[in-house]
Amino acid sequence: MTLEFVNEHGEIRPLTVKERFSPRISYVRPLQTGDTVPFFSVGGALQGWQAVTSNRSAAGQTTSVLELVEQRPLVISFYCPCWGAYARPYLDALVALAGELRAAGADLVVFSNESSPSLARQIGPIDFTVVYDADFSVARTFGVYSEENPIWDRVSGISEEVFTPALYVVGADRRVSYHFLDEDFNGPFNRKAVVDAVEALPYPRQQVQFA
Repeated sequence: MTLEFVNEHGEIRPLTVKERFSPRISYVRPLQTGDTVPFFSVGGALQGWQAVTSNRSAAGQTTSVLELVEQRPLVISFYCPCWGAYARPYLDALVALAGELRAAGADLVVFSNESSPSLARQIGPIDFTVVYDADFSVARTFGVYSEENPIWDRVSGISEEVFTPALYVVGADRRVSYHFLDEDFNGPFNRKAVVDAVEALPYPRQQVQFA
């Protein structure tokens, strides 16, 4: 885009300004309710600290999203300890949600951009699965990470490559029945809304009671 300005001598000079968002860049839309969750698999059993794997054929060594949703509802979230002041409240909400999901007969899998040993030192023991998404591969397929539209470029207080805070409730057909997306970093998700979405899926489960 070319603008014109007048200098102190009254001369008109052209000024070329680079557009902030280039029309040539195709921005990825984050997954939303009704979308199908892309394929992913994690190493080992569904417990503790795990890592993303691209190996779909190593029987007994990986757990895929297809297996995760076969018998139980699945809740998927993304967490970055480098979210600054936003990080701890979000983590606390995940910890509280994990117990409610167990009572409702669902699993919680959280993807992080931090390595498992590092996270373990930072937040201690957990009772849900945290998966190390080392190269942002899963976050990219969910549309919650983009090099072309980085969060640090638009959210004050964040200076690193991070995920957009997001959470998804997924059923046996791999479709998202409920989603939470906090692109403006306003605050954690509504736990009751998440559990209500889980209980609405056609799986046999126990009921969870809120205080």
